[in-house]
Amino acid sequence: MNNIVDIKWTPETKLVEGILPSIDQVNFKAKHTPLYIMRDSGALEQLTKDQGQAVIRTDTGAFLGRTGGRYGIAQNPEINDVLCEAIETAFNRSDRKDVELKESISDGGAFSKWTYTFPSLGAPIRQLRDATGYNAARYGQGYADTWLNFSISIVNSFNGLTPVYVTSEHQDVSCLNSLTMSFKDTTRLRHSTNIDVTKLADWMESEALNFKTKIAVWQSWANKSITSDQAAETLKLCGVSDRLTKQLMDQFEQEADSRGRSVWALASSLSFMSTHNSERFGVRGSAKKDNEARSLHARQNQVLKIMDQPAWAEMAAA
Repeated sequence: MNNIVDIKWTPETKLVEGILPSIDQVNFKAKHTPLYIMRDSGALEQLTKDQGQAVIRTDTGAFLGRTGGRYGIAQNPEINDVLCEAIETAFNRSDRKDVELKESISDGGAFSKWTYTFPSLGAPIRQLRDATGYNAARYGQGYADTWLNFSISIVNSFNGLTPVYVTSEHQDVSCLNSLTMSFKDTTRLRHSTNIDVTKLADWMESEALNFKTKIAVWQSWANKSITSDQAAETLKLCGVSDRLTKQLMDQFEQEADSRGRSVWALASSLSFMSTHNSERFGVRGSAKKDNEARSLHARQNQVLKIMDQPAWAEMAAA
């Protein structure tokens, strides 16, 4: 099996220069190198590929992880080329206006995530109480309430922990919370297979269209009042621990000051937890470890599971 992912990309499919920001933090490549063990005699013995290989960055030589012999390395720059091609196919120049890029890594790059946000595709959410908003004149054409932006994110790893996969994310620009609401079928993006640009573009276009439907759902969440007791009970029924429930309820009281006591305020509490390494929701070990991006991504998956529980659906029902 080829160790390099075969991504279909030709010079004819390049983007018009300047449309999308260039990746920087995740713009590196990796390669396999042998692993060795030390025998009792002190001699080094090279492992076979089936026993394991090391993955290192080619620019710094930093160790990224250990993988099996059949693990194919998906290179960030090549994945991004395909992602950009799909974005150009799915969205017109007006939709791509003022696209923003955010990059994050953990463990020296072993976990990589980057996100393209499309302000031109954003939409407002009117809340129970008036909100100051964030850059309202820019994002909301003068709306005083919150504004959600549409984003496309891609995650890659070099230690065998995740496949390559793409998500749609929706950022609340009044507080920079991010809701990750849907996932691409990851079976089509594993390290040992090709990325189909056409299908990826079709999925992006579908997600952008579905964004309008999701806005309607989230607006219904913002319109529905709930009590603190209802919020806490729902979290517990969704399997949230007592400790985390208390933290989320403290955040809920803060969110409710500007949003009102609504399902949306509780959702915002969860999304705050999943996107912030804060005093209330600190990432364990982040002071000494390079693990923030990876940990926040795991929290986003946790939020998805909570919102997929029957108890959440019952609370959020109009």
